[in-house]
Amino acid sequence: MSVLWFIPGIALPTLIGWLIARLLEGHTAVLYRWERWILGFVLGLTFTMFVTFLVHVTFGLPLSRMGYVGVQLVLTLLLGILWKKRIPKSEIRNPNLNFEFSILNSKLPRWLRGIIVILTVWTVAKILLTGITFLLLTPPFQGDTVDNWNLRGKMFFVDQAITLTIPNSEGIPMTGDVNSYPPTVPLVKASFSTLAGNWSEPLVNVIHLLWYLSALALLFFSLRRVVGTLWALGGTYILASLPLYLMHGTNPYADVYLSVHILAAVTLLFHALVSDDPDRRASFLRLSAFATALLPFTKNEALIMHTPAILLVLVAALWYMKHIGKMSLKDCIHTILWYVLLLSAVTLPWIAFKWSHGLTFGNAQSLSNINLAWQPGVLKAIAKNTFLEGNWLLL
Repeated sequence: MSVLWFIPGIALPTLIGWLIARLLEGHTAVLYRWERWILGFVLGLTFTMFVTFLVHVTFGLPLSRMGYVGVQLVLTLLLGILWKKRIPKSEIRNPNLNFEFSILNSKLPRWLRGIIVILTVWTVAKILLTGITFLLLTPPFQGDTVDNWNLRGKMFFVDQAITLTIPNSEGIPMTGDVNSYPPTVPLVKASFSTLAGNWSEPLVNVIHLLWYLSALALLFFSLRRVVGTLWALGGTYILASLPLYLMHGTNPYADVYLSVHILAAVTLLFHALVSDDPDRRASFLRLSAFATALLPFTKNEALIMHTPAILLVLVAALWYMKHIGKMSLKDCIHTILWYVLLLSAVTLPWIAFKWSHGLTFGNAQSLSNINLAWQPGVLKAIAKNTFLEGNWLLL
């Protein structure tokens, strides 16, 4: 089955992400074992595609099987050597982060354990059924999927190059709009197909379900670190019960891909700010800096909207931490340098590429053309949408 080619497609990028996470943690491990692998998958895949993009546009490396695998092998080798040299196991602080799922063996009432099992089985079945239906058995029908993510991915696969002039679904060549979006998602799809040797819609679409499941898992581990396992399960169940998020997670759309990167950047920053241990705080901040740096290479709106918002929160938080004496001026400057250097390493090459090829920011509109005015019925519409239209898929 060609759909299984996603496994070798994510194997090395996940290992690359895991190695980067361990290097950024340094001698103070702060992530759960499985959390590190999941974060490694999310960030490692994006980082690997970014490096592949850089090597391709700089040196003309073809997007062939040898091209993709060659970049991944070199990254794995370099990061593996750094990991071996910089982080000997004997020097790692081990705060017992091996997570064990012990709900069934806990002292919870039997009826509560039964409810947890039933809701877990139902949630897994609901996600798998929906994902199989819309990702594996249904041809893509969303506009952005047909004209952007899958179309560009197929063009990259056929041409073995990042093509900026591609036909839309009606066969008309396009040089702007969707071509100005970061090529990460299309590159992922093209890499899977290149490994498999043929283009397969189920193969290139299954990655969206993995991003959705990763978002649920990262939320669970993040909540567990703060409120414990039981409440973490509840919070994860609530997110899995949102129909809109489930719809995006089980369709070949890129919004869940963007959201899991935002989730990683924000939660890692949050855990850094609430930590009382300077070493743990520094580890979380380095991880958050890396996650934030990758945001501009996910979707255009991440560069314009989400990254500046995260940086604003960071600056305000650092000022407050300095004000109350939890961080020194040196620590704050060190943190800012991490964010600036990592963001520059990703953002500047991408913006330079867009500028040199005359690419815009996708479907973004000029602020000068926007008129702000209050619309009648807004509050009524918000109230109906929030309370009367069944936004919770609890059953």
